[in-house]
Amino acid sequence: MEFGCPLCNGLMAFSQPCSFCGCGMEDSGMLEDYYGPYSHYGNIELYNPDDALENTGINVCVHLFVCPECGFDKRVSFPEVRL
Repeated sequence: MEFGCPLCNGLMAFSQPCSFCGCGMEDSGMLEDYYGPYSHYGNIELYNPDDALENTGINVCVHLFVCPECGFDKRVSFPEVRL
């Protein structure tokens, strides 16, 4: 069985308003891709899942969401699902 991110694989849609201005935030992709091709050699703490999934043992894909209005960004973790 293969597992993967439901957002990366188009299995779900996700939207969230910005905490500061209320504008809809946009998915900027996987956090690893945002930092570049050699980012996995860098600081691993950048890619930690959010607090809600941190100690569950579930594999997650961390996406960076950015507000186009005010520039606020937020990491959102998506548990991997069976594909």
